[in-house]
Amino acid sequence: MKRRLPVLTKKIVFNIVIAGFILCTMIFAAGFIAYSRQFRTQYDKHIRSVAATVVECLNPDSFDTYLQTKTTDARYDEINNILQYFIEQFELNLIYVSQVEAPDYTRITYIYNPVKKGGKHSPFPLGFFEVYEEPDYNSSAKRVFENGETVVRHTLKTRSGSHITAMLPVRNSQGKIVAVLGAQKDIQEFVSARHKYINAVIFVELIFAIVFVIFFSGFFNLHFIKPVVTITRETDHFASYGGEPSEVLMTIHPKDELGVLAHSVHQMECDVNRNIKQITQMTLEQQRLATELDLATKIQRGVLPKGYPAFPDCKAFDLFASMDPAKEVGGDLYDYHMLDDDHLMITVGDVSGKGVPAALFMMIVKTLLATHAKSGLSPAKIFETTNNQLCKNNVMDMFVTCWLGILTLSTNELCYVNAGHPFPVLLRGSDASFIDSKPNLMLAGMDGVPYKEYTIKLQKGDALLIYTDGVTEATDRNEQLFGEPRLLEAVRNCNDIDAPLLIKKVRATINLFVGDAEQFDDITMLAVRLL
Repeated sequence: MKRRLPVLTKKIVFNIVIAGFILCTMIFAAGFIAYSRQFRTQYDKHIRSVAATVVECLNPDSFDTYLQTKTTDARYDEINNILQYFIEQFELNLIYVSQVEAPDYTRITYIYNPVKKGGKHSPFPLGFFEVYEEPDYNSSAKRVFENGETVVRHTLKTRSGSHITAMLPVRNSQGKIVAVLGAQKDIQEFVSARHKYINAVIFVELIFAIVFVIFFSGFFNLHFIKPVVTITRETDHFASYGGEPSEVLMTIHPKDELGVLAHSVHQMECDVNRNIKQITQMTLEQQRLATELDLATKIQRGVLPKGYPAFPDCKAFDLFASMDPAKEVGGDLYDYHMLDDDHLMITVGDVSGKGVPAALFMMIVKTLLATHAKSGLSPAKIFETTNNQLCKNNVMDMFVTCWLGILTLSTNELCYVNAGHPFPVLLRGSDASFIDSKPNLMLAGMDGVPYKEYTIKLQKGDALLIYTDGVTEATDRNEQLFGEPRLLEAVRNCNDIDAPLLIKKVRATINLFVGDAEQFDDITMLAVRLL
């Protein structure tokens, strides 16, 4: 049977080759850039120096005479020979001295134009005129004539080959620029050297990659992949046959990390096999706890008042409340009682924490508040007495924010106390606002704390919404809070509707805002409207 190279070996070798190729390419690019930059610096300096020397040999004051007469003299020939000498001495392609007419600098008249002997260029005679449209040249000539700049042009792969040209202004004795001097040097040797450099690097990279793949694959497969494959097969066997470990991994000697890994996997198999039995037992225990938690949920819902209307025989108000716990059982509470024929007690609270402990603490708070309210105490005294009792033996250090009010039906006066709870919303007509009295310390926070109560006069048709912070702190997928302004706007749209529909519309507004974002706090609301 033909042996195949493991997939892991292929992947690792492939990635290493790619990484090596990228590294070699980066090194090549850095060397290539440095080489090109050094070349440009040296050639630029050289051609500038030659061109500057040539300018000093010219007689600019005679240019106009030469161009008018189209006739040379001994001085002209002498300078032309000097320029020819520079061409041969410094291996230039050509030197030209010409006048270029503004504004587009395409009309050129040549004064001097010696070229390299045996080269591919032919010299232009004195006074030769041509129209030469080449944007790079035209813009460079403009810079020379108008700004007096020295311009070095690098021209690659043109009909005349690759070369570098220095263009300098030629000034007469009055300092006026009367011509441009260009000195051109061939750089084809550099271009060819760059191509050879690129080809050599590519060839070396390919040879290195082939040799590396051949030798590294065999070595890597023998010393690394084979133990990994053994470990992989054993773990697959362990997962497929009921979690029963075998002794295959113990044949890998722990000389390196793979050997240590093999022995660790074997130990893990033994541990997993033992833990499966423990997990099975824990699953049975969790099922029992789930059953008890479901029972706790039913008990919690059972202790909260429900049913609508809340008090069928009382026509003075309309009342409804709801609680949606974030977990199976929550820590929010609400309650309402007719203390007598003329007094209605309503309360909403929020216990710190979640789950069963918070639910148990909630039921204790609810029971204490209802007991003290029915004994005829004022709201402030109800909170003071309840707070002192909660602070005793509060081993879990839990606390509860709470709002409690007693409404006198004959006078529509609401006496209330706030223990660190969010401000209720008062809906009067189509206007909604917060009842923002100064809150007191939360219950079970500190023993012996006094509580201050407040009184507000309600009117027929007024509605009151008491809620927990799960309403205003409901968040959408962008972690934005529902917030108090949105709550006020939601309540403003609920005038002239009954209490259940008011809560339903506010909850619909919250649901629309949060979308499918998971909520982590209970949402409780109680609405009461005077009829």
